[in-house]
Amino acid sequence: MQKIIFIVLFLITTNCFSQELNCSAFKNGTFTYTDPDYSDLLTIRTDSIQIDTYPKLNLEMTSTVTWLSDCKYQMVYTKVNDPKMQPIIGVKYVIEIIEINDNKIICQTDSGDVIIKQEMIKLKK
Repeated sequence: MQKIIFIVLFLITTNCFSQELNCSAFKNGTFTYTDPDYSDLLTIRTDSIQIDTYPKLNLEMTSTVTWLSDCKYQMVYTKVNDPKMQPIIGVKYVIEIIEINDNKIICQTDSGDVIIKQEMIKLKK
């Protein structure tokens, strides 16, 4: 009986850690956030550019995107339409997709000072 329990636990653990994420479907597209505080924020990303628009605040931010691996990219803000947001110009963020569930992804964003996890939904066109 102990052998069976050990084998089952081993298989479950192996499956959990050996799954490789296929992030290619999330490199490009239009996304929103599940967090109610950011539900109006719309992100449009291509291979090399990301544009974040927040209509409530009449805010638009443009950044360059450099993919470091299939599931990890660096983002640097290059343009904002609100002078109050100028301090984010040039700041580097490293974003990693750590979980995929259908059209939802959980990303971990590292700004060097803070690490934040957020769930995004890829919108269907």
